[in-house]
Amino acid sequence: MILGNITGRTSTKEFNFMVKGKARKFDYVQVLNGEDYVLAQIIEIEKDSNEEIAFCNIIGYRENKEFKRLLTPLEPGVEVLKADSDFIKEIIGLDSKGVFIGKLDGYDDIDVYLDLNKLLTNKLSILAKTGSGKSYTSGVLIEDIIESGIPMLIIDPHGEYSTLKFNNEKDKERMIKFNVNKKNYRNKIKEYSPDIEVNPECQPLKLSNYNLSTTDIAQLFPAKLSNTQVGLLYSAVKNLSGNVDFDSLISELELEENNAKYSLIHILEYIKKLEIFSDNPTSLQELISPGKCSIINLKGVNRELQEVVVYKLLNDLFDARKKNNVAPFFCVIEEAQNFVPERNVGEAKSSPILRQIAAEGRKFGIGLTIITQRVSRVEKNVLSQCATSIVLRVTNSNDVKSISSSIDGINPEIEKEIRNLPIGTALVTGIVDLPLFVNVRPRRTKHGGETIDVGLSVENRIEESNVENENFTDKVEEFKNEGELMLLIKQKVSKKDLMLMEDRKDVKTSLIPCLFVNLKDFNVLINLNNGEIIKEIENGKGKKLFFEVNLSEQQKKVFNLALQMKEFNASDIFSKSQVNFSEIYDIINILVSKGYFVKGEGNKFSVNESFNFSLNDFSSYEQPEYLRVEFDNKLEKKINPLDVIKFISSFYEVKNNKECYLEVFS
Repeated sequence: MILGNITGRTSTKEFNFMVKGKARKFDYVQVLNGEDYVLAQIIEIEKDSNEEIAFCNIIGYRENKEFKRLLTPLEPGVEVLKADSDFIKEIIGLDSKGVFIGKLDGYDDIDVYLDLNKLLTNKLSILAKTGSGKSYTSGVLIEDIIESGIPMLIIDPHGEYSTLKFNNEKDKERMIKFNVNKKNYRNKIKEYSPDIEVNPECQPLKLSNYNLSTTDIAQLFPAKLSNTQVGLLYSAVKNLSGNVDFDSLISELELEENNAKYSLIHILEYIKKLEIFSDNPTSLQELISPGKCSIINLKGVNRELQEVVVYKLLNDLFDARKKNNVAPFFCVIEEAQNFVPERNVGEAKSSPILRQIAAEGRKFGIGLTIITQRVSRVEKNVLSQCATSIVLRVTNSNDVKSISSSIDGINPEIEKEIRNLPIGTALVTGIVDLPLFVNVRPRRTKHGGETIDVGLSVENRIEESNVENENFTDKVEEFKNEGELMLLIKQKVSKKDLMLMEDRKDVKTSLIPCLFVNLKDFNVLINLNNGEIIKEIENGKGKKLFFEVNLSEQQKKVFNLALQMKEFNASDIFSKSQVNFSEIYDIINILVSKGYFVKGEGNKFSVNESFNFSLNDFSSYEQPEYLRVEFDNKLEKKINPLDVIKFISSFYEVKNNKECYLEVFS
């Protein structure tokens, strides 16, 4: 359809035309330039009593599929046509798969997709004033990421995201228009909360208090510690040789003579009473589970405690991800201004770890989405690292200024539009080189907010993208295949090869829950179903361990010496232990009563057979990997991994550990 003809002066970047047809601001137009059509966009229309003039920015054209910009101006008088949909998609380079966010504004036949791989590697921001649809829009993205099978963690300060478990029973007409069907993700979502009295539908969230560092502990305190207090903490942690929890730390501080210890002890006792730290913390592998979405519901939790939870949880997960102890995952931070505020606004306890994830997360397979209603109060360095942004209506001048300074391609005209965006329309940057106005699709699931009625959705697919020579989706490509994705030690001989070699028609695959423990000089694999240390990888067989180690330092010293002897008496231990001889008999008798020692003939003793071996004899050279596997039977985990670590740490230096499964055939 002809809209008019070019008039006045032209350049390689812009032109004007006299409007004769029906034109609309931000419509796309095409103009013939030699043998190729050039795509442009109307950025403003002016009208007086005599004429209507449209002002256009030139986007470019394609030559042999390569995008090019004009090097010579367009000819005045040339016809300006309304761009057809296929031409727009071709020139802009819109993807035809990925995260389906909605339709290009004014073009109901052009679907707009976000590249999922780009989202997960370059970070995303969703920015809007209150009531403009940021939570609704994030729900659309979350739906498709759940569909893709990539693990998700949502920090939810207001309890808005639990509605992902319910169908969207509204928006039926819009669902038909956008070809979206209602759906719920009840079976793929788990909710956790540090306060299950306020949030009784959630599972309790417990953070690990094992091996706390001085930095960890300092971050928990409500005020900045003095140099003296930091020194006391450092000394106490050092004296505990890394085996730090709240009880041991308080006991160690009580031995100090400095009066600065009292305020530290008081606050530590207060933190302990909050009961968010535990000897049996929520498993990180449970939180980050392929195909699952974990919601951390912080509704009703005070702000400072929210910051502590986010700091400790994300710090542990970031460390676990660097060691490949959990799968690559996608993290959503709602109300980001509370967790990583601009430095002139304040400093949250969670700020350092969020800065680190924003800067380094892509290298370790952690995707990050920042959602906020107060853009100017979010740290600029974090916002500026978001390669893709979804901006809904924003009216606050400081917030608009922050958006303009943090996001490329936002000119004064776009700034004006941001202030006036209608509900349900978003400005999306980072998909292509120019910002796009998109009508957001309806959600499949119920919306948790009350003030907005708009939504989005996605088509569960993962696309390729190169990130510092390492593609995020290379790490998660197994999400697309059959079977369940898990950290797995596979057999060297495959099931198919075994069937051929042994001429068997029926081979069953079982998965044994294990703990892979990385010691200073070697690795061991512990069967978490029966408590055996695995010797034979092929069938998962090994030797039974005894994990209940509850010894004093003197008892532990005696026990470690006894492990080196086949048989011994009190004199043998005394000569090597430097323990008072009067105490030796008492310690040996206690260890006999606890089952560590066995009394032999006369005054001879020996170590219980459950302990009398060297872990070095059970060294494992296999490495667990994230793989997808089909199986017939998955054994139940009956042993607490923390008990295993505490036991082994009593005798060896544990460098790292991760839960996994061992594949065995029968």
